[in-house]
Amino acid sequence: MFKFIFSTFDKILFAVNAIIAMQLPGFIQQYGQRISGHLAEAQYQLQKYQYIADQHYQGDILLLVKRYQMNSDPGINAAGDVVFDLIERISLLSKQVSHLFESDYVTKIYYFFIEIDLEIAKATLQDYQLTIPLNIAAIATGIGFAIFASLISSMTLKIFQRNT
Repeated sequence: MFKFIFSTFDKILFAVNAIIAMQLPGFIQQYGQRISGHLAEAQYQLQKYQYIADQHYQGDILLLVKRYQMNSDPGINAAGDVVFDLIERISLLSKQVSHLFESDYVTKIYYFFIEIDLEIAKATLQDYQLTIPLNIAAIATGIGFAIFASLISSMTLKIFQRNT
């Protein structure tokens, strides 16, 4: 009886894990689109400062930032910090977009987890709608994760049986 219950539970767990893991490619796609939107907005904002740099600092935006930061007025000094942070954010977002859209699938998953912006991921998750994607990446991810989870549960059961 215990074997039947465990077998049924294992099959249900396998199916649930497969369906959940199949969501990863679609979520990464939507996360990447959101990152791209943040990048486009940051670039738009920086263009305004680049225009000032083009007119007054021979296009050297870092010189503009340096002049802002050297100013004795705390407001202008803080504006220099904001522009510098914007430049760094564009660099970071550009790298993430490149990794998410120009990498092979396994590398994309790696970079997704290594470089994830939790705030953007949370916003993506709030808008995400569960689907059952029928593409190779989603099916392979679902089945691979489900097999991994089944192996873990099976090993846990064996350890539990030895201890009892």
